[in-house]
Amino acid sequence: MKKLIVHISEVDINLEGGMARVEYHWQNAFIKAGFVFLHIGPKQVGKLYHKFLFPYKAYRYFKSLNINPDAFLVHESASGCFTNRGIPCFVESHGVERRFWESTDKSSMSLKTRLLYPIWRLYNCDKGLNNADKLLLINSEDKDYVNSKYGRNNKDIFLFKNGINNIQKIYSNTNKIPFTILFNGSWTERKGIRTLVKAAEILYKNNLNVTYLLIGTGKDEKTVILDWPEYLRSVVTVIPRFSQENENYFLQSSSLFVLPSFYEGQPLSLLQAMANGKCCLTTNCCGQKDIIIDGVNGLLFNPGDYLELSFLITKCYNNLINTDEIGKNAMQYTNNLSWDKVSHEVVQYLTENIVS
Repeated sequence: MKKLIVHISEVDINLEGGMARVEYHWQNAFIKAGFVFLHIGPKQVGKLYHKFLFPYKAYRYFKSLNINPDAFLVHESASGCFTNRGIPCFVESHGVERRFWESTDKSSMSLKTRLLYPIWRLYNCDKGLNNADKLLLINSEDKDYVNSKYGRNNKDIFLFKNGINNIQKIYSNTNKIPFTILFNGSWTERKGIRTLVKAAEILYKNNLNVTYLLIGTGKDEKTVILDWPEYLRSVVTVIPRFSQENENYFLQSSSLFVLPSFYEGQPLSLLQAMANGKCCLTTNCCGQKDIIIDGVNGLLFNPGDYLELSFLITKCYNNLINTDEIGKNAMQYTNNLSWDKVSHEVVQYLTENIVS
């Protein structure tokens, strides 16, 4: 008889979003391995009066099915409702939320968010990370944090990897006119947008001929451009949304990839840029520092350090041969990160840890 995995998360499985894309490939891998994979997400749960109700309605929906799965695989934010139910519970985290909350500058948040976020969001996260049978975490900083905060043992933690989309790897060198810096991510403080803009101001004052391509911002061009000084706005292009097929086009059109985030899980945008042979400049934290070997397959700088970022961009600008070499190493690093391979590792881990 086929084993049944019940998967619970706050997103519908598809190829559009980050977590949704990961779960899409996991679902395919479980089905390919002979499992029955049942997903409970927003479509199954239905309308919510408040987001905090999702875990409880998801569990109620599960109970209505009257089934006995071999395991729960549940996203961190809903996990508290699915532990200690007599069914093996595996919690997946794409960035431990308690660690994000503790590391975030809350001065930019509304009073309502500061007051309510920990109450309704972190309760289920804490309960799940404390009580789940096994944890699937995305980077070594999260692992260290969970060891310390929740007293979890290394033997109960699996560090999973994200993958890259199937692409025809055609190396594209850095020598493009104009020299174009690509930022791929939501236009939010967490992504280090102030760091990028301040570095750009320094580059302008140093007479570097640089343009900026901002994709996947989520916010429209008029909103994003207001965060840039007037004298730089003519060299900034904003693409709020793009198709998966166009991502490679934008990467091939750029000279460098920059991700100045303060907090990430393991950025899909970074891996995709590396797969396209881009020299990537990113922060020395979270999943980035698990992937990047500084000076070999990318360049690291401290979060928020716009002076260091501007220095590294200038270094790349003035030494295209070395920049190209780093890009080639980045491409090579991703050779073993197909979605089939990394998703199979997740299936194998659950298979080995489900009690028959």
